[in-house]
Parts: sequence; C-alpha cells; structure tokens
Amino acid sequence: MKSTDRILAQRYARAFDGISNSAEEAQAHFESLRLAAELLKQAHCFMEDPAVSSSKKIAFIRQILQEEKTVSSFIGILLEAKRYYLLEECVTQVGALLDERLGIVRAKVKTAFSLNEEQKQRVAEALSTFTGKTARVQYETDPALLGGICAQVRDVLIDGTLKRRFEKLREELTK
Repeated sequence: MKSTDRILAQRYARAFDGISNSAEEAQAHFESLRLAAELLKQAHCFMEDPAVSSSKKIAFIRQILQEEKTVSSFIGILLEAKRYYLLEECVTQVGALLDERLGIVRAKVKTAFSLNEEQKQRVAEALSTFTGKTARVQYETDPALLGGICAQVRDVLIDGTLKRRFEKLREELTK
C-alpha cells in the first residue's frame, strides 16, 4: 500500500474513532466495522465493479448493515469519495487507535527459531516494561537471523540478532 493511501486511511480511521465517547463504545464500533469488512469481502466483485454505481453500492450496504448505521455511513463516505479500497487499512488503523485507548501497544518480534510459551511471555513482559503499556506481540521466525531477537514496536527497532552483530563486526573490521 502506498504511503499516501496509508495516511488517508489513518485520517479516516481517526474520524471514525472520534465518534466514540468511551473505550467501550470504541470497541463496539471497531467490532462492527471489522465484521462489516469481513462480510463485504464476500461481495467483493460487486463492491469493486466500476459498472455498479456508488448509489447502488451504498443502498446495498445500508440494506445489509441496517442495525449498524454508523458503520454503513462510514463505508458510504468511503464509497462516495471513491476510496472503498481503503476499508481494510481503515479497519487496521481503527484497531490501532482502539489499542491506544486501551493502553495496548502492538509489537512484531522475529527470532531465528520459534519460542516456547514461557519465552514468549518473558518477551511480552520485557516489551511491556519498555513501553509502559501492555504489549500485544506477533511472533515470526526467520532462520536468516541466526540467533537473538528483533523487535519492532511502533517506530522503534530493537535488533539484538546475531546477524546484525556480525554485520556490525564486519563494518568495524573493514574501517
């Protein structure tokens, strides 16, 4: 996804999140939006068809999301602005804003081998201490790292892998 599209999705997500007055309300709106996006994946061909007018798509959305007026209005705004393609990224961004409201930080952790549950818990605790928030961690394995751990938390990259240490050593030896 282009960075301009990501920025647009963030703006739409902030506007959608701004509708909520409490964390509970934000969580309910997020769940409704997430479920609507999942439901609309089944109608992907219809929703992406340029031959179908925006008004027909909006009518379709209002029909299937009768109980969720906030969500149907939001998706209608995306359609009218010809930015329906941003829906999935908007869901992701609204989820990130919800996490922020709830004091949760998302992190991606890469290791050379898979971690057991105790190791995962220790990593999550360390990241929670580092950020001062509850860490929600997504784990990946990458054998190319050789060993150690690489964690991405927001804009911060913590690279304690053997691969990176060898790269640093190589740089110092070639100076």
